[in-house]
Amino acid sequence: MRRAGYLHLYGLNLVFDRVGRGPAVVLLAEEASRWPEDLPPGYTFYLLDLPGFGRTGGPAMTPEELAEYVAGFLAMLQLGSPPLLVRGVGEAVGAVLAERGYRVFGAEDLGAALQEALGS
Repeated sequence: MRRAGYLHLYGLNLVFDRVGRGPAVVLLAEEASRWPEDLPPGYTFYLLDLPGFGRTGGPAMTPEELAEYVAGFLAMLQLGSPPLLVRGVGEAVGAVLAERGYRVFGAEDLGAALQEALGS
């Protein structure tokens, strides 16, 4: 079951869904609804609506600006550096985060991306 939450960050309410229990995995696209497939058990998935998309308001932003929100989200929820699985707009944001040392994986095929990210 998806549980919605929000985090007030840099003047915006960043909306996200949380699914499951286990090690954290962040699914990053423009909005949480871009991840419609069933998510495997054994993980806690965090699905963000980036600023300007989905349920999160705000103006259009560059990938660098969006990356600041993702980094702030990870810090505020004390998630450390979980794997970031990206698709859509999340790919550009992920490229910025990868340059900063985050573990970023393409996720058009979610199952394959999880295996690569988690070494399963």
